Amino acid sequence: MQKMELEKWNRRKTYEWFHSFSNSTYSMSVILDVTKLKKHTENTKESFFIDLLYIIVKGLNSIEEFRMRLVNDEVVIYDDIHPAFTVMTNLGTFENVRHKNHKDFKDFYKTSYDHIEKAKQQTEIKKENYNPQNCYDEYYITCVPWTNFVQMTHPIPDDKASQCIPRICIGKYEKQDHKYCMTLNITVSHILVDGYPLSKAFNQIQELLNNIEQTLKR
Repeated sequence: MQKMELEKWNRRKTYEWFHSFSNSTYSMSVILDVTKLKKHTENTKESFFIDLLYIIVKGLNSIEEFRMRLVNDEVVIYDDIHPAFTVMTNLGTFENVRHKNHKDFKDFYKTSYDHIEKAKQQTEIKKENYNPQNCYDEYYITCVPWTNFVQMTHPIPDDKASQCIPRICIGKYEKQDHKYCMTLNITVSHILVDGYPLSKAFNQIQELLNNIEQTLKR
């Protein structure tokens, strides 16, 4: 993790402007082509969700702005950001799951699978808070696999440090003509992320989906 020197940052003016907002977040939804991913998971019997989770984290981590956070009112850049995502338990309620990121796909898949299966078997919801305090090196990821949405909003706290943690929502994939499409929503803080890096993130994720065999190479 390294600290950003604001005095040398060519984006300082934009940072200070949006830092003054009570809610600095904005959201964008993009339709992704997940045809190759669907075919891959059908052939390998892998989890569509875990494979996509790996792709999203890998894509976002390739964009420096998505590894920036506001910690103690200072901008820092993490070397790596980890996934934190919702899992439907057998109780019919959601539990937040988090684990260390693995750049190796095989390690990532096994770690995610083990955490998801453990969460599913919970007989009661954990009493601790959904998100630990001062845990900024994460992406908050959720999924709405029952419907394909056009746009959505996330509940956003007043805390600026929390606002700077990107929030991602995955929609239901549906067949359109001869391909499968899915909405991906990303919410970011304008304190740290402008439209250009946000667009780069969507494009990078689609590029990883387009080259699925290389992306998910074991």
